[in-house]
Amino acid sequence: MTKTVCVIGAGVSGLAAIKNSLDEGLEPICFEKDDDVGGLWYYHDVPKEGDPSLYNSCSINTSKEMTCYSDFPIPKEFPNFMAHKHFKSYLKLYAEHFNLKKFIKFKHMVDRVEKADDFADTGEWVITTKNLTNEKVEKRKVNFVMVCNGHLHEPNIPKFNGLDKFKGRVLHTHDYKDFHGFEGKRVLVIGIGNSAADVACELSRHAEHVYISTRKGTWVIQRAADQGRPFDHIAITRFRQGLPWPLLRPFLYHGVNNRYSHTNYGLSPNTRFNGGLVTISDDLPNRIILGTINIKTDIERFTENGAIFVDGTTLENIDVVILGTGFTYSFPFLQENVVKIENAFPFLYDLVWPGDLEPATLAVIGLVQPFGGLPPILEMQTRWATRVFSGNCKLPSATKRMKELEEKYNRLKPKSVDSPRHSLVVFFIQYIDKMAQYIGCKPNLWKYFFTDNALWRKLMFGPCSPPQWRLEGPGCWKGARNAIEKIEEKTWYPLQTREAGKHETEGLYDGWINLFKVVLFLVFGFLCLRFMFSNGYITFPIKS
Repeated sequence: MTKTVCVIGAGVSGLAAIKNSLDEGLEPICFEKDDDVGGLWYYHDVPKEGDPSLYNSCSINTSKEMTCYSDFPIPKEFPNFMAHKHFKSYLKLYAEHFNLKKFIKFKHMVDRVEKADDFADTGEWVITTKNLTNEKVEKRKVNFVMVCNGHLHEPNIPKFNGLDKFKGRVLHTHDYKDFHGFEGKRVLVIGIGNSAADVACELSRHAEHVYISTRKGTWVIQRAADQGRPFDHIAITRFRQGLPWPLLRPFLYHGVNNRYSHTNYGLSPNTRFNGGLVTISDDLPNRIILGTINIKTDIERFTENGAIFVDGTTLENIDVVILGTGFTYSFPFLQENVVKIENAFPFLYDLVWPGDLEPATLAVIGLVQPFGGLPPILEMQTRWATRVFSGNCKLPSATKRMKELEEKYNRLKPKSVDSPRHSLVVFFIQYIDKMAQYIGCKPNLWKYFFTDNALWRKLMFGPCSPPQWRLEGPGCWKGARNAIEKIEEKTWYPLQTREAGKHETEGLYDGWINLFKVVLFLVFGFLCLRFMFSNGYITFPIKS
């Protein structure tokens, strides 16, 4: 009989889990609380409690060529940095293209995931679900489970001295939708991550004033880099990320700090530059220099109508406090001790497999925080998980997995593993390559260097786009090379909405032409003077 896979959630990772289960000959059954695909990217004006939520102006922070599934590029007509409605449309196209919806039970919630009585022998699970339409509860047995419910739906609410006495409005960015209702208010945003920066910048156009309190500071990068190219086309290449960090560090520092001096703008982190603290925002430095946002230090305590900061400064008459303090995660539907979490550190082998679970028939998808596009990572996690489920990939024993995880935990513990984000950070290329190596689909760069040098140059020096991991091995896709070669064309296509100026190139060479004219004039003048002197047309009187 075909083995069954329970997929929890039909967002980015859930759709990939369904598709890759089918590719491995498994039978997926997906449970989704909402009435359509999309997960986090299915925008609702009024989300239900416990559901993921977006603000209406939210756009993705990575370019479409670096954010797509590896065998289904985003249409060239879509913007490079898509608003949530565009990305939701893309996910719907993906589901329709691979005919995934028929495997999804919408308006169904997973209440409980428990080991079957014979789990030690079979590795099977008992899934308890509730039909949200008629409240009917069902139980079923499955062979495998993929937890794809994401980790951006449980707001992280730190404790602040005196916040309970603050008389103004307090909310988390999770609950923020748009600027309506904040007009003319004095707003304090706590945190300086991507969401916090987006919300602060939007409100700074409508509120009386916005303040941002940051504990560590951040490095700000813009979506558009040199010549307007998407920043990740330049930052995420095999060549650049393959350089030794001591060599790469000064170039990254000057690149990030070149456009805006982070010290002058009050943004500079209070730690040595390591490339880890990054916020992607096109607006933040502009709003600071316009005087609509001020950056403050960490908060010591709140008062009834304001806040006192650790540097001794105070703010009065604050109307609203918005917590941009990120998210935490938990698995309330999972049987206890399936996933061990200690001090916000998940004991997940390569952030996918519960360390001490044997047999390994459950995978957690999406519990990562990358510098780079998230969907390609989630997709690769599902490719690896389904390969393990089908028996085409092997995992180390639970003993070896736990030993490695305990060593990692002990390395991170002295660095204060106290935030959920800290223990989930991964490097885009290195992390995907590691899983691709397990599967056997990591591109063979040496082979392409000798057999197809034009493609090798694109793989090495161009943006490291997801189709690279479909060139060869299990799951290879015949359209991968074409997708890689079309990146440049597809990047600029949505911008070409008018015919470019016919004389545009003159500006590129005006400086060189003018310099050539000056040199030519000087040479001609010198030759003329020399001719006139040599033929006696010009003489100098000599005193006797």
